[in-house]
Amino acid sequence: MTKKVFSLVFIFFCCGSQESLNNNSTVIQSGIEMNESSTSTSTTTFAPFSTTFTQTITIPTTTTSTTVYIAIQPPESPVTTASGPIPTLSTTTTVPQTTTTTTIPQTTTTVPQTTTTVPQTTTTTTVPQTTVDVVVTVGIGGSGQSVYFLNGSQNTILNVKSGKKYRFDQSDSSNSNHPLRFSTSSEGSQYSTNVISNGTPGNSGSYVEIDITSDTPNQLYVICLNHFGMGGNLEIVKN
Repeated sequence: MTKKVFSLVFIFFCCGSQESLNNNSTVIQSGIEMNESSTSTSTTTFAPFSTTFTQTITIPTTTTSTTVYIAIQPPESPVTTASGPIPTLSTTTTVPQTTTTTTIPQTTTTVPQTTTTVPQTTTTTTVPQTTVDVVVTVGIGGSGQSVYFLNGSQNTILNVKSGKKYRFDQSDSSNSNHPLRFSTSSEGSQYSTNVISNGTPGNSGSYVEIDITSDTPNQLYVICLNHFGMGGNLEIVKN
């Protein structure tokens, strides 16, 4: 709008100035013609030319009206004014999405190892062992000293077998104070492996028992723990 007003003023000013110049040119030309027609000398004085132009320009004023509607709380029904209904403000509330992560702790169940011990079954088969009884008595030998008699025989060889027990019965009273034992040599040291004794010689139930096994020496001798030479030539031989 300001540019338009300025343009009008400029055009108007230019038009007025051109008209003034044209008037001045006419006056000058008239003076020249007068000098040419008259021989007399004359002086023409021109008054200063001053022209003031006054023009009033009315610039239209533009009024812009802005209607602002403020709705504090939307009513239940639209509100109507002179300018029309007040638009209802729609409020959109964006609720941020909440993600809930639930961590379930891992449960480890330890099953105790069950060890079932099956008792070992040992089957023992007892084979009745044969016990051979040998009756022992004490008598006077050929040399005039006391000696052992086995089943009534002096200087005899008793054959024995592995896997059998031989019980030398000393219940007879003649065995009193003559405990019978075995040795690996004639009148040697006592052999006691798998040998047991029971009771007192010369009394009922008294005996000496030997179990013949694969470890038993192949030859044994009979000795008396209290007297030398009572075994004589008695031998026990394992077959």
